Amino acid sequence: MSRVYVTSLESEFARELAALYEAEGFEITAQPGPGIEYFIDTTDAYVEGDEKKVGEGISMTAGAAAYRRNVCEPLQKLEQVIPWMTGKKRICFLNSPAASINCCSGTAAFGHNMSKAAINLILVLTKNGLIRRGFTFRLFDPMTGEVQADLAARSGYAYFTRDRFQDDFTDGLGRHDEENLIVRDALGREIPW
Repeated sequence: MSRVYVTSLESEFARELAALYEAEGFEITAQPGPGIEYFIDTTDAYVEGDEKKVGEGISMTAGAAAYRRNVCEPLQKLEQVIPWMTGKKRICFLNSPAASINCCSGTAAFGHNMSKAAINLILVLTKNGLIRRGFTFRLFDPMTGEVQADLAARSGYAYFTRDRFQDDFTDGLGRHDEENLIVRDALGREIPW
C-alpha cells in the first residue's frame, strides 16, 4: 500500500488533505517506513512572543523558536523519511506570501516569516541534490483564514498529485519546469519569492 507521511494533523487543512489521500487508497502515517510516496509538512507554527509589531523590535527567542518549529523539526522528519520514499517521491511543504520578499506586507510575526523564508532557501538546496534521484517538490499556501480548509485541501491535493510538466513549459533556459521550485496558493496562483 502506498503511504503519505504527514508531519501533523493539527490543522483543519491537514485533516481535510489527509482524508482526500485516504479516499484514494493511501495510508496516512507519521512514522518512517516502506512505501512512502509523499512527504507533506503541514507545520505552520506561530510561537509565543512573535507578535511584536514593526518598531517594537524582534524577539530573538521567538525567532529561534519559530525556526526550530518551522524549519528544524520538519527537516529532521524529512531526513528520516527520504530513505523510505518510492514511487512519486514528492516532497511538499506549506508556505505563504509572508515568506516572500516581493509579497510580504506583514507588520508582525517576523520569526514565523523568517522561518518560512529560510525553508524556501533550504528546499532549493535540497532540491538541487535530490531531483537527480527522482524526487520532486511542491510549496503550497493553503491561504488559511481566506479559503475554506476543505477547498484549500482539494487545491493542495491536486497540486501535490499532478505532475507540472503536463501543462507547464520550460523556462527558456532548457530547464524543465519540474526542476524549478514554485510556490502556489489555494487559488492556483504562483507566489513570487
